[in-house]
Amino acid sequence: MPPKEKVTKEEIINTAINIVREKGIENLNARNLARKMGCSVHPIFRGYHSMEGLKTEIYKMVEHIYNQQMLNAVEHGEDGFLNMGLAYINFAKDEKNLFKLLFMSDAFREQGIMDIAGTTEGDDEVLDMICQRTGLGKKSARELYTGIWLTTHGIASMIATNSCRFSDEENRRLLNNSFMGLLMKLKKEEEQSL
Repeated sequence: MPPKEKVTKEEIINTAINIVREKGIENLNARNLARKMGCSVHPIFRGYHSMEGLKTEIYKMVEHIYNQQMLNAVEHGEDGFLNMGLAYINFAKDEKNLFKLLFMSDAFREQGIMDIAGTTEGDDEVLDMICQRTGLGKKSARELYTGIWLTTHGIASMIATNSCRFSDEENRRLLNNSFMGLLMKLKKEEEQSL
């Protein structure tokens, strides 16, 4: 009888992410994962000592998937900041359960509203891009980023929960109008403070 093939950590994490994609993090447990992989729970707990440890790894991998989509949006378009917002909304549309894990669960906690910008991978680069393209100072750029993120998150959350369907053009227009309005307000405030 040939020896059983060893189950790798990569196979475990990829299968777990697929379960989360299909059914949500709340439906991920050792039995469901083992069943989907066609093995017992032992290889899962040999690779990850607990489901919490596995879920931590899943969160990191999903965050990496998300960050890659955001970076691609910035690199492959004329208006990087607007493209990021649209990519965020598309992530919610295309990866509803992954979006919910990252942004609509207890895993996403910030101390205050202004802590949103500057706390995740790539935020410093985004803030620098906003400063360069708008002429705003760092503080105002952070406020602009946060305000637009909140608008974007609202749209994306409504899409992820099937509450509404906006067209790409409607999303683009809403984000652009919010950006321009907030930019004008912040520029005026900076001018008045000189």
